[in-house]
Amino acid sequence: MHPERVRARLDRSLTTARCLGDEIADWMRRSHGDRRFLRFTRHFEVLSTVLSEMLGAVTRELESVALISASGDVYQRCGELDGGLFTIRRLFDWYTAKYDQRRDPALAGILACADEVVRSCWRQPFQVLGSEPPTGPLPYVEPRFDAFATPRVSVPPDLRLPADALVAEFVERLPIPVVCLPDWTARQAWWLMLAAHETGHHVHKDLDPALENATRDALAEATGDETWRRWALESFADAYSVLMIGPAAAWIVEELGHGPPESLLRARGGYPPLPVRLALMAEVARQAGLGGAGAPDLARAAGALLGLRARGRSLPELSGLSPGWFAPDGRAQVWARSLTEPDPFLTRLEEPYSARLLVAAAAAAVTAHRTDPPLVHANLLENLPRCGPPGMLGAAPQGPRTAELATDLTGRLLGSLGLGSLG
Repeated sequence: MHPERVRARLDRSLTTARCLGDEIADWMRRSHGDRRFLRFTRHFEVLSTVLSEMLGAVTRELESVALISASGDVYQRCGELDGGLFTIRRLFDWYTAKYDQRRDPALAGILACADEVVRSCWRQPFQVLGSEPPTGPLPYVEPRFDAFATPRVSVPPDLRLPADALVAEFVERLPIPVVCLPDWTARQAWWLMLAAHETGHHVHKDLDPALENATRDALAEATGDETWRRWALESFADAYSVLMIGPAAAWIVEELGHGPPESLLRARGGYPPLPVRLALMAEVARQAGLGGAGAPDLARAAGALLGLRARGRSLPELSGLSPGWFAPDGRAQVWARSLTEPDPFLTRLEEPYSARLLVAAAAAAVTAHRTDPPLVHANLLENLPRCGPPGMLGAAPQGPRTAELATDLTGRLLGSLGLGSLG
């Protein structure tokens, strides 16, 4: 084969690598200077390090292809390395599409709100323990009926095709968890309450490595029923959401789960049947001092959840809950009334709990006061981005940890291409 043709084939791959590198660098530059991405500076440090090392390694392998004499081998190796570039591209696109929703005028407002609700639920227990949390969850929206969390060790639903297996592995291992919210939150912002449950999953995994197994053991022992081991993770997230947003947590579960009576009695996935789930949340609320009749039959299960400890602090202590917020004349009810008025008067929005309490108040305004939902929505869009103290969602892994992760993932990428080292 003519040498110019071989060189042209190699140049196609090198040009693809160079253009991808330019695109990643340009996106990082624009995003670092954009206030809409202020909460995610730590995320970008991780992404930039990992993507740069992967791309550099594949580029060096492409440059070494020039030493191969047989044209067929050149074409084959370029094709294999193009696959590596596709993996980097897919990983880059998977994350940036979620960040870039904040550049969409239709979604920017609700995601500015979601960022504060997630931050409020995420940082709270770490703050109680006096420690800096790891990188916090990235919220985004999709046209889905439900919400879901993708922790650091879960495969996202949109990466379950065989062709995306390697990308899914990288998403699992990168310290950038995500929270997906249904797109109707862009029209009814009080549905951001869903973030309390989903963020609870991330807290469960990251607050203490032993906490998930401790939850399974505690529920099984308290109830004498091994079935609760299957329900432990979702039950923890339900309990956490009650401590974050009060009675509104049960309302949102009932609203999403409501259906024909016969369907409500079936356990689904990791969830208990809906009546059991709601009863447990009611009992958690009662034992946490939020009032209500509770559910005596589930007193031991609720007690097991509230008795969980991380570094010596119980779950209610870690949550920062003040039961008085949800009293008849408490802050949630005062804010609920204010949210029904134009230009509401809302004080102490700078507090760490303010974003989660404000969406709970909005739910109370919509359900109890039978007010104008568009006005409540508009008031949330205006005030939620003002909530909370300054700061990030969490800290990126420091120095060597990030570098080691980048080297490890790059080695995995090259290994998938038939190369056993970074050379």
